[in-house]
Amino acid sequence: MMRTWIGAGLMAIAASAFAQGPSRIGDETEHVPGHVLVRLAPEADPRDLERDLAFIDGRPTGLTASWEVSPPARIWLLRHDPALDAALVLERIRRHASVEVAQFDHVVHERITPNDTQFGQQWHHVDPQDNDIDTDLAWNTTTGGNTALGDTIVVCVVEGFDRSHSDLNGNAWVNRAEIDGNGVDDDANGYIDDVFGWNPSAGNDNTLFSGGHGTSCAGMVGARGNNANGVVGANWAVKMIPVRIGSLTESNVIASYTYPLVLRQRWNQTNGAQGAFVVATSSSWGIDNANPNNYPLWCGFYDTMGQAGILNCGATANNNVNVDVVGDMPTACSSPYMISVTATDANDQRTFSGYGLTTIDVGAPGASVRTTSSSNGYTTTSGTSFATPLTAGVIALMYSAPCTGVAQLARTDPQGAADAMRTALFAGVEQVGNLPGQTVTGGRINANNSVQYVMTNCATYSPAITLDAKVLLEGAYVEASGLMRDDLRTQGLLPLVEPYTAAGIPVVGNTTATTTAPVLAVTGANAIVDWVLLELRDATVPSTVLRSRTALVQRDGDIVAVDGTSPVSFDVSPGTYHVAVRHRNHLGVMTATAPSLGAGVTALDLTAAATPTWGTDARKSLGTVQLLWAGNALRDDRLKYAGSANDRDPVLTAIGGTVPTATLNGQYRPEDVNLDGVVKYAGGANDRDPILVNIGGTVPTATRQEQLP
Repeated sequence: MMRTWIGAGLMAIAASAFAQGPSRIGDETEHVPGHVLVRLAPEADPRDLERDLAFIDGRPTGLTASWEVSPPARIWLLRHDPALDAALVLERIRRHASVEVAQFDHVVHERITPNDTQFGQQWHHVDPQDNDIDTDLAWNTTTGGNTALGDTIVVCVVEGFDRSHSDLNGNAWVNRAEIDGNGVDDDANGYIDDVFGWNPSAGNDNTLFSGGHGTSCAGMVGARGNNANGVVGANWAVKMIPVRIGSLTESNVIASYTYPLVLRQRWNQTNGAQGAFVVATSSSWGIDNANPNNYPLWCGFYDTMGQAGILNCGATANNNVNVDVVGDMPTACSSPYMISVTATDANDQRTFSGYGLTTIDVGAPGASVRTTSSSNGYTTTSGTSFATPLTAGVIALMYSAPCTGVAQLARTDPQGAADAMRTALFAGVEQVGNLPGQTVTGGRINANNSVQYVMTNCATYSPAITLDAKVLLEGAYVEASGLMRDDLRTQGLLPLVEPYTAAGIPVVGNTTATTTAPVLAVTGANAIVDWVLLELRDATVPSTVLRSRTALVQRDGDIVAVDGTSPVSFDVSPGTYHVAVRHRNHLGVMTATAPSLGAGVTALDLTAAATPTWGTDARKSLGTVQLLWAGNALRDDRLKYAGSANDRDPVLTAIGGTVPTATLNGQYRPEDVNLDGVVKYAGGANDRDPILVNIGGTVPTATRQEQLP
């Protein structure tokens, strides 16, 4: 049966007064975590800020001057560890002598409101009591239509609708690979003349364009936005496919779902060249009090659709019943790809519709909602039938977020993308009204929360590049064993927190990393020697660091993640990148070319002479292996033994500066060139001689330049 409910009248939305003036100015507005904007004094150097504020109250800040936002105005963007107290960091920055003005980097919202003439009657978008789903706020990020990679997003309304409606026609899907009326399956998808959708009962697309109920459902998904006409759907520009289910039998249900499934499978198999990028279906029909155990093929079909990347929204019963107890089809199906929806009203209450703590996933506005109707009209109506397509429209909106990770994931792992969007939908719900304890998520959908969840987690959706890299540090390398010493580890000197951020060495796109004591307890060839910095650099502008990862290097040279065993992953899409490895007191090295890094694990052996590196003499040859040059005690980009800013004097200074035979034991310091836990200036195994040897060994005024652009 059709799950409709006749509305009692329009929902009047009271105009809310907004007073402006100094008395209404509030506290700090939303700002980007870890960002501070500053205007520097004339001639001031932002590196002074990085150095002087590397620590605040003993805690490393990771403060870096990442972007000169406006050179004429001397405005810089500073970044710091977002876990720190933002107000405290801002206050300390304001105190610095180099800073004239400092403030947070505030988040600015576009003020996008559609000009559709009846938008003001759609309380489910904007409600003075905030019982809406905040679609107006979500539209500041995206209004729908395409993914970040340009793929056209499609929702299948499993019901006929009036595609001639002036508010629906612009968003009605057309199969442009099919020639209408020639009796030929031109696109070889198994359906003849399926230009506008499909009717499995009739075997054609000739009877899709009627039905007041389906027309109202389609308007909730995607009534055209900002066209100065009527209402607006959750998604302004999504494409919608009608599939007219015909007689309501289970065989027709499965046949109807098969059409969008075939379209999406072909899209997946052809990398978007054929079929359609169907991300969701909306079904506003079902069987009251049905036991899902009696419908294994129907319920199981949702798993098949989920594997192809399709989430399916189903309207639960328009009866105030516990679906956990009485059952329902399809909303009691256990498949994670069936999203069961109940209806809420303008007071965020569920009244006339079904519920179930284990079966009904979410609530959505469905009482007295304004939407499209037949004959180019509009109506105010009620029912789970309309809460459900609203939810499908929000799913499509999430796919349109400006996040290339989501778009790429949909192409490479359709089921993974569906899982991710389901998670985002549920993560965004608001715990309101009587839904807690009555639904799986305990809440009503919120479009903005879910879109922002996608944006916040955008990097996690990208197919990660993973590097199984290898490097050897000259200072710790022992030629006889072919391994590095792990003296720093055995003496308990290795820090659990990576040292690069605190030292002011830029770490791009990565928070301060930490490891654990059990990782540092491992012995043998896989014992940890020290922290290193692994970088991905731009293929055409190799001086540009796109991503950095602080990682650990084992005695055998393997660079591993902070868990001590895994290769290192980067949250960027597959492509060509230069790879660089840096160490806190060795000269860094970079690949000569930009290798192609795929979504799998890529091996890179920088200890092998066969792996070409950028520049000239970038590594030290010792026997059959290549090492990073030791001796960069000053942590700049060169080795220098004599003259100003050399690497020898810091060693002498560290041991006291007067007695050259003194030592500094048990310290984790850059002056410990050979990484044995002892800073030593004279005698055997000292840290001064490697510097002289590595600049040539005979001319003390010579230098060795790091070969990094």
